[in-house]
Amino acid sequence: MIVDFEEKDHIYSVNGDIATISVTELLKKHGLSPNYDGVNKTIVRESAEKGKEVHKDLENVLNTAGYEPKTEQGKQFAGWVKENLDCGVGEQVLGFERDGFILAGTADIMAISKKGKFIVADHKNTSKFHREYVSWQVSLLDYMARKLENEKINGKVLKWKGASEFYCFHYDPKTGEMKVYDLEKVPDEEIEKLLDCEINGEIYQRPVLVIDRELQAKFEQAENFLIMKEKEFKEAESTAKAIREELCKKMEEQGIKSWETSNIKVTYVAPVDRITVDSKKLKDKYPVVYTECQKLSKTKASVRVTLKGEEDGE
Repeated sequence: MIVDFEEKDHIYSVNGDIATISVTELLKKHGLSPNYDGVNKTIVRESAEKGKEVHKDLENVLNTAGYEPKTEQGKQFAGWVKENLDCGVGEQVLGFERDGFILAGTADIMAISKKGKFIVADHKNTSKFHREYVSWQVSLLDYMARKLENEKINGKVLKWKGASEFYCFHYDPKTGEMKVYDLEKVPDEEIEKLLDCEINGEIYQRPVLVIDRELQAKFEQAENFLIMKEKEFKEAESTAKAIREELCKKMEEQGIKSWETSNIKVTYVAPVDRITVDSKKLKDKYPVVYTECQKLSKTKASVRVTLKGEEDGE
């Protein structure tokens, strides 16, 4: 299989035929990616140009032996690669064909970790991290790669049995600071449902959570009660903080170290010099050390609850 990508017009071709749609376009069409239509076009264009420079630097970290990264993003990623990867390739183009329908896309990272785990990951230089979008992106690309196992892609055999780890490397567009997000794989049945919808001219609908009315009622009652108590707590905390500051001044003025009421003991704590690590300065002066000292940890599954109208982000 020969997969070509014309960057100027963002057009893929597979074996000489123009792709029906790209992974990015597919996710946008079905409402699975963020919508930037309302953002100033000049800002979008400038961000895209800066992103190309960063992406090229990140690509070279994997594809060019002995490469010294030029951007802050590249330096941090290079540190992570050295610590975690056995081998990998950047910007791997992929194609998928079914009954004349052609899907194509590019995986920012396809790699094998030092623990022998297959990894698919994506780089993002955006102000906000969109978990659902990137999860779909890397899952689709992994799905395509599995369909191409042992096939030649642009002359090289793709030996890919499927990823078990999925990541997003998210970089702050202002500082270049890197955060590594562990992603959940989108199930194959949902990917195939999306592809079926696209081929049949339909719009994909996300799965709907099915719960009984009793659970919903209990959930709403518990959350509303918690919201009320959290509001009361914040108000009480603010009041107590102001009174504690006033009490501290009185104890300092009178030289009192301890004071008690019927059920509360108050102890005066004198100011002290405390040594802390300036993480920003450490990152700026020693980016490789900063990256090497980062630790990836997995958290257990949970749900995020927000009031309607609040921004849902991470």
